[in-house]
Amino acid sequence: MLKINKLLKYLITFKFIKILSYNSARFLQLKLNESHKQKYLYYYGFQILYGAINKGLLLLLVGLLFHILPKILVVALSFMSLRLFIGGLHFDSYTKCAWVSLLTLVLTSLISANTTYNPIINFLVFSTLLVIAIKYAPVEHKNRILTDREKIKFKYIAMGLTIILFILQLVIKNEIINNSIMYGVLLAGLIALPIYNKSNNMNICL
Repeated sequence: MLKINKLLKYLITFKFIKILSYNSARFLQLKLNESHKQKYLYYYGFQILYGAINKGLLLLLVGLLFHILPKILVVALSFMSLRLFIGGLHFDSYTKCAWVSLLTLVLTSLISANTTYNPIINFLVFSTLLVIAIKYAPVEHKNRILTDREKIKFKYIAMGLTIILFILQLVIKNEIINNSIMYGVLLAGLIALPIYNKSNNMNICL
């Protein structure tokens, strides 16, 4: 019973990601005969890799369970493509980040699936996101300090992606997909607002 409880704790808190990342980093460090400092760089990289895979699998599972797989994938892809360059809210642990991300994307996808597409609201969302990208992007994090050149580059990429996603909707002309893209864009814009800036003093969310 104790072993089962421990296993459940590892699964719920995603502690297995850290263990797997550490073992992978240690193996690579020993294999390449490198320093302990390099091991921690590998550890950080493996956490990002395994964390992304874990989130992706959870999204697929939830999408299948709720029968919203196409919608949740479109929302997630739209959100994550912008999030990379706009930045925004972070949490102090991978566990919080994974569960909040999952619940937020599922809720956003369910709202998208149960609301009617409105071209006026759609245009307003994209226009607002473009303003947010121009004014605030990229929102920095203490573990991801950008140079002035990188800031300009990220800002223009964020603006370009917003325009590309908007044009993509005009080409596709599918209200379900358009709605999903819009809600993904909306979510990316919301977490980049200044109200969340104080959260960037926390540790990085993977």
